[in-house]
Amino acid sequence: MDAHLIDSRIFGHRWSTPESHAIFDEPARARRWLGVIIALAQAQAELDLIPAAAARDITALQDRDLPIDRIAEATRATGHSTLGMIQVLQDLLPPSAAPFVYYGATVQDITDTSQVLELAATGLVLWRDLRAIEDRLLDLAVTHRKTPMAGRTHGQLGSPIPLGFKIASWADQVGRDLSRLHDGRDRWLTGQFAGAVGTLGFFEPQGLALRAAFCRHVGLAEPSISWLSARDRFVEFASVSAMAANTLARIANEVYGLQRREIGELGERPSASTVGSITMPHKRNPENSEQIVTLAQLARAQNALLADAMVHEHERDGRAWKLEWSVFPTLSHSVLAACSLTRTLLDGLEVDAQAMARNLALVPASEHLLSLMATRLGKHAAQQTLQQAYRRARDERLSLADALDGVATPAELAAIADVDLGAGPEMVDRVVAASRQRRETEPEHWQ
Repeated sequence: MDAHLIDSRIFGHRWSTPESHAIFDEPARARRWLGVIIALAQAQAELDLIPAAAARDITALQDRDLPIDRIAEATRATGHSTLGMIQVLQDLLPPSAAPFVYYGATVQDITDTSQVLELAATGLVLWRDLRAIEDRLLDLAVTHRKTPMAGRTHGQLGSPIPLGFKIASWADQVGRDLSRLHDGRDRWLTGQFAGAVGTLGFFEPQGLALRAAFCRHVGLAEPSISWLSARDRFVEFASVSAMAANTLARIANEVYGLQRREIGELGERPSASTVGSITMPHKRNPENSEQIVTLAQLARAQNALLADAMVHEHERDGRAWKLEWSVFPTLSHSVLAACSLTRTLLDGLEVDAQAMARNLALVPASEHLLSLMATRLGKHAAQQTLQQAYRRARDERLSLADALDGVATPAELAAIADVDLGAGPEMVDRVVAASRQRRETEPEHWQ
């Protein structure tokens, strides 16, 4: 097994996705660095800062296979983050072009811009998956608009709710995650070209013109000021992403609990080859839901760690900035894996309405009954009367009707069997309508 679960050929499918690897695997990241270096050369040639022929030769590197082992060996030999790659690229270029690769740039010009492009690629997948999850939840909420189940507070059975009410609450939260992603996009997708300390002194008087051209070539917004030590963009995106993972964990956590055999209201549909336990063949383990919760825990921890990178010293501080190199990809793997597993979970979600009715019958509708009796006795007197009746029913193993005999009116006793869903169905309608209205005005794709 590889050193990290993300890269494990045995377990990696639970901790990452093919798409997250396509963004963050080393060949992809090195090629993304090369793309940024090419964009820089093209921008510099536009402003006659380097020969156009050199820019063409540098651009032609995009068709070459990058020798990762040679880059790694040169990086170890130089002890510098990008000099090893520069040397290898120079070896691949004709002598006339070699001096102009990475001309006047600094490490963060390349790595920060590349990381923003990784953020963009991650956001694209996250946006797509959250929209698909919201779609599925809205459909389920409509289907189960009036499917009764027991609400639960403090982990205990409470008053009735529609299953659609619970699911619509999940969808509503996913919708806010999408809104946060939408609102932050233009802040986050900002290029970096700063030079040694952020002033672009190497390129005066053309520094700002070069930065504008460079950002245009990489397809990112131009900042007002260099942000070498201002790391809030990455931290904000990480926070929004981790919040989205926590939303998915909220869903998965409830599915995890409600599929316990003694509850049995929801379930994960296993594949034909799924094995729950090699020692207890009757078991169906909640593999997807528990993994989603675990991935969200990792995302929360990685988000907190990434926030440390905001505390920078002066114009560059590798102690904080290089933290992102490890944490940001790991967080993104965790979030995208949680999204993928949630889509699978919801696509195969099993609903047992009979189990819901059985569990709901364990607690006669106390809130509805309290409302009826309060009109006659007053709220506090009715609450005390009902609490004593429920206690007597438990202690003496009576039905609630028997415990209330002589205390409640015939109409109140008849209401014990009522399943009052309150305004739950109407709230489902409101969530569905608001979500679909929002989706009409937001783009299908994040970029």
